[in-house]
Amino acid sequence: MRWSFGVIVAATILCACQEKLTSPADCPALCPGGTPQVFDTVLTAVAGADSTYTGYVQAHQAAAMPVTNGLEGFEQRGLVRFLARGDSVTLRDTLRGYTIDSVSLSFTLVTRDTTTTGLELLLYRVGPRFDSTTTYTDVAPAFVPESLVAVVPIADTVNSGILRTVLQGADLSKVQLSPADSGNLAIGLRLSAPTFTGVRIGALAGNSSPVFTTYATLDVPDTGTAKLRNIALTAGANTTVSEAPPLVMDTTLLAVGGAPSSRSLIRFDLPPRIRDSATIVRASIELTPVAPIIGLPNTNGSDTLPTAVVAKPLLADVGAKSPVSIDPRRIPKDTLDVGATGVSLEAVRLVELWIGFAPRPSSIMLSLEPEASSFSHPVFYSSRALDPALRPRLRLSYLLRFPFEGP
Repeated sequence: MRWSFGVIVAATILCACQEKLTSPADCPALCPGGTPQVFDTVLTAVAGADSTYTGYVQAHQAAAMPVTNGLEGFEQRGLVRFLARGDSVTLRDTLRGYTIDSVSLSFTLVTRDTTTTGLELLLYRVGPRFDSTTTYTDVAPAFVPESLVAVVPIADTVNSGILRTVLQGADLSKVQLSPADSGNLAIGLRLSAPTFTGVRIGALAGNSSPVFTTYATLDVPDTGTAKLRNIALTAGANTTVSEAPPLVMDTTLLAVGGAPSSRSLIRFDLPPRIRDSATIVRASIELTPVAPIIGLPNTNGSDTLPTAVVAKPLLADVGAKSPVSIDPRRIPKDTLDVGATGVSLEAVRLVELWIGFAPRPSSIMLSLEPEASSFSHPVFYSSRALDPALRPRLRLSYLLRFPFEGP
């Protein structure tokens, strides 16, 4: 009897739990109420909380040397000091003198305006004792015809690659080293072109160092034969000097780029409605430059270091020294086009860091890439601009969390 009763109870339960496969869904206690709705908003930067800081990357730390002939209204020239060359080399455990047959100077062309023709790289002999504090005025007297070492034509068909010149015979006197040079040859770079333009030359920090190679003959008396030896020396130091007037920083504006490079800290304030529960559908950071962007046009993909505006999210907000994220997925960037009157960075992945259980500071560090070697020096309106439409803006599209019905 007990067994029969148990079977009846089990059957009743099973029948009660049967799924209605042919019936419409009926779950008012579980389905979300309403339909998804996308909200749009525009947030301006926190008033008075953005600033520009200068001094991050120095000219001698840049990945390349910008050399211009007035592209931005002033000249930029490169300086290269090669490693010291001794007056003897070791062969069979013996120091032996050598006779110089010829030398070559090689430089890497990184970027140029591919539509400009007739470019020439002019090489001058300069003093080897320059350093990071050397100015354009300090070395200007060396850029005279008497100090000209060589003129290196840049073929119109060459967009990037090695530029090389060879000196021999009487021309070797132009690069002859004296005890006062301590074995160091230093060369100044200047650009000649029929119009205002610029080139970017590889530098030590960019793993594209200039090279000074000496081709020498060693006299080896004990064997009665001559030995050939190539002595290749990379740059020991390089930097760029600029004729640009000193930068007078307007605290009502935001600047990026230059050398030493500037960066700008911009802060936003997300309302709790977004910060606590929103799902970001689209986000863009919009900036308005004070003037159309000036720079090097027509690189046509030859530039391995295209100039870009970069917005890095802060891991902690401590001002100029704030640590930033290095996760490329969270760092929006956009190539800076010459003549642009606005910049917009797609920033969904960045803004996602600002919401949720443990949000990061809703701030960005704006910079230019590559630093200290770009032809552009953009200046943007800040949160202090009188016209709100000119201030840095964060344009958002977002979904709020679905309101689920209670049981």
